[in-house]
Amino acid sequence: MSRSMHLAVFAQAMGVSQGVWRSPRTVPGAEQSLAHWTHLAQTAEAGCFDAFFVADALTLSPGIASDATLRPDPVALLSALAATTSRIGLIGTSSTTYNDPFTVARQFATLDHLSGGRAGWNVVTTAIAAAAENYGTDTLPDHADRYARGEEFVDVVLGLWDCWEPDAVVADRDSGVYADTDRIRPLDHRGQHFQVRGPLTIPRSPQGRLPLAQAGSSGPGMQLGARVADLVFTTQVDPDASLAFADEMRALAVAAGRRAEDVKVLPGVTPILGRTRAEARELAAELGSYVSEQSTLQFMTASFGGLDLSGLDLDAPFPDLRDQLPTHAGVSRPALFIRTALEEGLTLRQLLQRIGLSIGHRSLVGTPDDVADDLQRWFEAGAADGFIVIPADMPGGLTDFVEEVVPRLQRRGLFRERYAGATLREHLTD
Repeated sequence: MSRSMHLAVFAQAMGVSQGVWRSPRTVPGAEQSLAHWTHLAQTAEAGCFDAFFVADALTLSPGIASDATLRPDPVALLSALAATTSRIGLIGTSSTTYNDPFTVARQFATLDHLSGGRAGWNVVTTAIAAAAENYGTDTLPDHADRYARGEEFVDVVLGLWDCWEPDAVVADRDSGVYADTDRIRPLDHRGQHFQVRGPLTIPRSPQGRLPLAQAGSSGPGMQLGARVADLVFTTQVDPDASLAFADEMRALAVAAGRRAEDVKVLPGVTPILGRTRAEARELAAELGSYVSEQSTLQFMTASFGGLDLSGLDLDAPFPDLRDQLPTHAGVSRPALFIRTALEEGLTLRQLLQRIGLSIGHRSLVGTPDDVADDLQRWFEAGAADGFIVIPADMPGGLTDFVEEVVPRLQRRGLFRERYAGATLREHLTD
């Protein structure tokens, strides 16, 4: 049976490009309205996307003065979108460092009920140091400690989702029995980080064990993803490196007792489309003109665990800072930024422009055929099982992709023309 491409959209209210709210292709002021988010989700659903993915951050963007990066609560937002969409998967982000397993298990099981089986959880351990101060602590735990807690956190959530058997609710009016308590059991988890009795306060959800997404590319992140993730989001800019990453993820999944195909590897891409290549380049230049170097530098500083970058010369080659990263810093994103700069000989100013346009992901600037060709090459080479589409601007970038690229992928037999299933898990196995 031939493989089918999987697509998810990284849904940020006005797009990921720094300062993009200044573009006439966005709608400043609408970013907190349900109507705006519904339009985005329904656009992706019209394109038969597997999932509408909402990221999260637990601190206000340090560049908020010029960059409208706002973060509504993902679970609340997706619960509202469950009522305005009917088929697309709804994946929300929730941190294992600044939450507790019972609450997360309950929230996402509720979302799964409300959406008819379309919920998914994006597991993150939080790598932004400033988040600690919003949750009553002074410092972010070290990378290894965050992942040790995250591993146990995920196990508790999975256990709580299994506390109710599928047929535990009897609802027999004649006998007066609502639930068979023999089919509802406590979890009684006792671990290093958590003690959780259970069970959940609601019955087993339509999917039971919800699909999980994970985006860590460090050693511990890949181990966690291989063990439990259905989707692995990754930042890759080279097809050979992406193939090596995907092959390693598949091998780790097999070593964890799963099938290689159980883990879908989705690199991020930022398509910038034009009817001609010149028109696409013009749009990329326009969007790039809105990028604030200062805001992007603040984003980079946060990604580097608070490492002070202000003393670097904007027009000098970007230095190798890997040995200077704090122990609490994330690993994969700083490593990618540094590797890209060193391999391409970029200055800090050039790196800021690259990051500001697509938060470090691969930009595809060209015609719809150019973009479809590129995605097809990566997919058929095994370098990707699909892609997380990260529009530079919203709604324009998403609409362009759905109207121009998706039909080309469909005509080539690479992507579904209609949904075959009703749940997110069914989309992922389609």
